[in-house]
Amino acid sequence: MAAKLIMLICFKYLPFRALYAFQNHQYSTRFYDRNNNLVEIMALDDGLRREWTPIDKIPLEVQKVFIEAEDSEFYKHRGVHLPSVLRAAFQNIKNARTVSGASTITMQLARMIVPRSSDRVSFGKKLQEAFNAVRIESKLSKQQILELYLNNLPFGFRTEGITSAARNFYSANLYELTEEQIKTLSLIPRRPSLYIKQVPSATSFDYPKEVPHFVTWVKNQYKNRIIPPDVYLSVDASFSESVRCRIEQIANMYSDARVADGAALVFDNETGEIIVWCGSINFYKKDTGQIDGVLVKNQTGSSMKPFLYAMALENGFSPTSVLADVPTDYGTTEVYVPQNFNNRFNGPQLFRISLASSLNFPAVTLLYRLGVDRYIELLNHAGFESLYTQRKKLGLSLALGAGEVPLYELVRGFSVFARGGTVRNLRFTTVNSEIIEKIETEVFSKDTAAIICDMLSDKDARYLGFGPAKVFDTPYPAIFKTGTSNQFQNIVALGSTKRYTAGVWMGNVTGETVIGETGSSIPAGVVRYILDNLESSNVSKDIYFEKPERYKKQKICALSGMLPTKYCTAIAEEYVMIGENLEPCNYHVFNNGKIEVHYPNEYQCWFGGKNMNGSLKYSGDFEFYYPKDNFVFIYDETLKKMQQLKVDVAGGNGHHAELFINGNSCGISERPFRWFIPIIQGNHFLEAVSETGETCSINILVK
Repeated sequence: MAAKLIMLICFKYLPFRALYAFQNHQYSTRFYDRNNNLVEIMALDDGLRREWTPIDKIPLEVQKVFIEAEDSEFYKHRGVHLPSVLRAAFQNIKNARTVSGASTITMQLARMIVPRSSDRVSFGKKLQEAFNAVRIESKLSKQQILELYLNNLPFGFRTEGITSAARNFYSANLYELTEEQIKTLSLIPRRPSLYIKQVPSATSFDYPKEVPHFVTWVKNQYKNRIIPPDVYLSVDASFSESVRCRIEQIANMYSDARVADGAALVFDNETGEIIVWCGSINFYKKDTGQIDGVLVKNQTGSSMKPFLYAMALENGFSPTSVLADVPTDYGTTEVYVPQNFNNRFNGPQLFRISLASSLNFPAVTLLYRLGVDRYIELLNHAGFESLYTQRKKLGLSLALGAGEVPLYELVRGFSVFARGGTVRNLRFTTVNSEIIEKIETEVFSKDTAAIICDMLSDKDARYLGFGPAKVFDTPYPAIFKTGTSNQFQNIVALGSTKRYTAGVWMGNVTGETVIGETGSSIPAGVVRYILDNLESSNVSKDIYFEKPERYKKQKICALSGMLPTKYCTAIAEEYVMIGENLEPCNYHVFNNGKIEVHYPNEYQCWFGGKNMNGSLKYSGDFEFYYPKDNFVFIYDETLKKMQQLKVDVAGGNGHHAELFINGNSCGISERPFRWFIPIIQGNHFLEAVSETGETCSINILVK
């Protein structure tokens, strides 16, 4: 007795690594949505199904039938039942073949944990199974052994465990099985190919596969960790399907314009819970259906401009700043010339209108002055990791969304404004199901975020760029931003309320141009549909965006952004920092009995091409407006015609100026000072001299 006790103690504390590994191997995870609807049961390698059900959830009748069928003395032995062993040995010797087995449930479990190397049964293998069965009994309780056994019992047909067997053979849950079905299932593991014939009513279980892109992404989040048997997802499968149908419907409407694909992502700003994840319009579509549009990197177009404007507000610009929407060339070794969406130049524009109407030149000017590298660093801090890997090849075109980012990063980043300047990690499970640490990053101040929200929700400010766009006119506070990539290959729309942020991408994953469609209104309609549905069930009364604490709105001149005088013809309201004193407007002046508009020198090019009332203020330094010092140009040898370079000089006090190239006169110009000079390869020294003797000079290189 003492020896037996010592042996059991040794077995109990000696390591059994195979058992530990078996206890922690992967099961077929059941994924449920936020409404507890089963959306997918994960298949293991080679399509194997093996679900885990705790012993207290396995009906007692199921436990009883399997114990009676396999090991009626289960609760009496310690792993090996000697009378059964002797009986089986006698019968097998008598018949000169194996006619009876003596394997207990524990011995069968031992064989699952340490599989036989071949189908041939030998005395040595039986002895090893018996030895391992005793080891198992010393480490686990009877209920633990039975639990492991019933959840891993092989039934053939890529099915393991009683729960998966009930689904595969009877399309039923465990508690739905009849007594006869349970008895039949208890026989199948002995010889699956033989006893499966006794299941005439067996029907193949229709395994659900809802929100498939999302579930695939969730699986990848676990990386090398074991996925729990049950995962309660944050996603609303029914609403996700509704959004998918909406996108598919619109894609079919615009199929002639090559709008063939779409994706959507929606989440709760406070909890970070992902509510909608639609990766494509049809997961089963040949070639492209399983490509997840939420994760594919695409150009974002103008949808990222709010980040640039927010950065500007924290680096020397203010809501009253006026930005020049005028034809401008940027760069030194690279000359970048953007175009406005409507191919117009609008002159001086308030900061608010430039953002809300998505004007291109003001955005590029901001990036030019703030610096591309600094902007990329800020975006990386905001979670745009994809852009950071492209930083070496990105230039000023980044202001217009030339960088490629996935919809996931774009939508998460856009929430920074509704969330008061911070972004957080997104959750794929509900708050109560699995603890996921909240990681929050401050990107902008609360005041900056509040001002951007105010500007993006201003329908009057967006009128210049979009007109009376009804899709943005919501009965609840909301902000929107749309974007169309270069050549209209990708069209995207973003929207936020205080509680939710949504993003929709449409186009095609093959990269074909969307024909004849500017596009932003197409996905914007889906974003509006999403927010309408979510806000209709939002019982919270806290639906308004925060107001900036250190700013107050006051009247400004709608043209200059300065303190209005009695000569200003249009007045607007804008946020001004408390305690800041605005300079009186110097655009509007009274001269010769009438009000005149005097524009700064930077509007020389724009003003010269328009028939309008007003004039340029000929003040400030006499300087080259374009090109700038040390600009580098590339001579295109493929062009047969003479190539010319436009030269603009502004400022000074004279009315005439003469341009010299390498000491040779290129002619005299009246205001506005402009010349067109031939492009000749080499280094060139340009000097301008006004009639009053003022001079300015630059060096340029033509390669």
